Amino acid sequence: MNKPLASSRLSGLRLLVVEDEWMVAEHIVMLLEDFGCVVAGPVATVAEALAIVADQALDGVLLDANLNSESSAPIAAALDARAMPFVVVTGYGRLGLPTDVMNAAPRLTKPFSTADLETILIAAFLV
Repeated sequence: MNKPLASSRLSGLRLLVVEDEWMVAEHIVMLLEDFGCVVAGPVATVAEALAIVADQALDGVLLDANLNSESSAPIAAALDARAMPFVVVTGYGRLGLPTDVMNAAPRLTKPFSTADLETILIAAFLV
């Protein structure tokens, strides 16, 4: 793990990464750790994500819209029911998201830069 960025306002946030592409997930985890976040996961299935959401104290979730051809809409619904903020991380446009809850959430489009990730996380989890 790299030393957290001294200037990152995200330091200490507890975030779950839900992503089915292993290399993408590891890249996101690395960036979050660089920001000083405490990372749960990554997890790649709806069941794993729902279990962690139900069991752990989290500040937010980075949620891939599609997990191995399965919609992550049940996770979004569970997060919405708990009023837990989340960011949809997707390569799909807004019309590709399956629910109003997901369409209303902040969205980070793949591929994204480190600055894009930090900006959306600050807006989603700290404002």
